[in-house]
Amino acid sequence: MGVMEELRPLLLSIAYRMLGTFGDAEDVVQEAYLRLHREPEVTSPKAFLTTVTTRLAIDQLRSARRQREEYFGPWLPEPAVDEYVDLADRAALSDSLSTAFLVVLERLTPDQRAVFLLGDVFGYSYDDLAGILGKTPANCRQLAVRARRRIADNRPRFDPSPRERDELVRRFVAAAEDGELEALVAVLTPDATFTGDGGGKGGFPRPVHGAGNVARMLIGVFGKFRQLSTEAVHVGGQPALRIHDRSNRTVAVWSFTIAEGRITAIHGIVNPEKLTHLQPSGHPDDQG
Repeated sequence: MGVMEELRPLLLSIAYRMLGTFGDAEDVVQEAYLRLHREPEVTSPKAFLTTVTTRLAIDQLRSARRQREEYFGPWLPEPAVDEYVDLADRAALSDSLSTAFLVVLERLTPDQRAVFLLGDVFGYSYDDLAGILGKTPANCRQLAVRARRRIADNRPRFDPSPRERDELVRRFVAAAEDGELEALVAVLTPDATFTGDGGGKGGFPRPVHGAGNVARMLIGVFGKFRQLSTEAVHVGGQPALRIHDRSNRTVAVWSFTIAEGRITAIHGIVNPEKLTHLQPSGHPDDQG
């Protein structure tokens, strides 16, 4: 494998975490490679590609923000299902691919998001960030402080035990499939929320709040779509369900946020445009 291909997972990791969509991340990285080929005097391909990828992602995110304001219902990032895509450079970074974490990052400006991700997630120094973003180290430090302050109260806190998290989701599925309202409420926190992204093609136009309301809605969904099957997967190391039909076509991905032994939030993506990378026609590794 050449140096260029060795850098590709890193570049896709940065671009996806910035943009929340695989297609846009691929486009940004491809454009960065094209620009590298037009610059034969580059001495550090990694530094050049990281800089161009980040700056292109910032520009793309600014444009996408305007589009997302007109999006029908809640906008959620495309799910980076661990079993189907590989964007985590090492296990310690996987939480930054969780849907809940990426939703929180939407609160940041594009520059804040870039500084926070490159600094706090990927470990770049302020001097490195200054070169990448074309700012001073002091500017980057200020952006990082503002970013951390902005997400401090909303950053998801995950239960540390993967086995217990997975077992809780198993109990969740069993209760929902059997229509056991009390059992379902018992695995949810009182203020649990379900946020669905259908993009006007299904799902729910606004979040559902409260354990009782969420449980009743979920029992209705499971009762209505009994021909569908669920597969336990993970998104950013956190438990999730891939919901698919008899032809193994993905129709939804639900990501769970679990804290203190109960489910606090479910992010459900049913917009088919956000699930194309999980369909059986594509190879699991095509996106990462």
